[in-house]
Amino acid sequence: MAYGTGLALCFGTSGLVALLLVLGVVPAGTHLQEGPFLQAGYLFTGLVFLSAAWVWWRSNLVLRAFKDLPEPQRPGALLRECLLYAVVFETSSLCGLAYWMLVGQQAPRHVWGFVVMTPLLFLSLVPRFPRWARALRD
Repeated sequence: MAYGTGLALCFGTSGLVALLLVLGVVPAGTHLQEGPFLQAGYLFTGLVFLSAAWVWWRSNLVLRAFKDLPEPQRPGALLRECLLYAVVFETSSLCGLAYWMLVGQQAPRHVWGFVVMTPLLFLSLVPRFPRWARALRD
């Protein structure tokens, strides 16, 4: 249930941002993708990679300590971690939205890359239930 909730949150955020972009609710920026706007893109990319590295580090740390948690606290810890990871990965969609407002007309593929990364990062980096169960045995 925790994994599904986090995944739904990631898909929901990406879907909402995509809907805002497609319907034109958020106007596309007209700046050229150069100078400070190019640097903003690099900054956003760095934030997305940093969030992925942080989730990778934290999930391994929490998985190692999962066995030592008292039994009644385990479901809450699992839910908390999955939701925390989902919120951290939503940074990618928000960076995509911000980049759209800056250079949307000039670099739509970069914007859509940020939006799509949110659920992809969650699917690839957040431990699923079998990994949590294996952490109890190890």
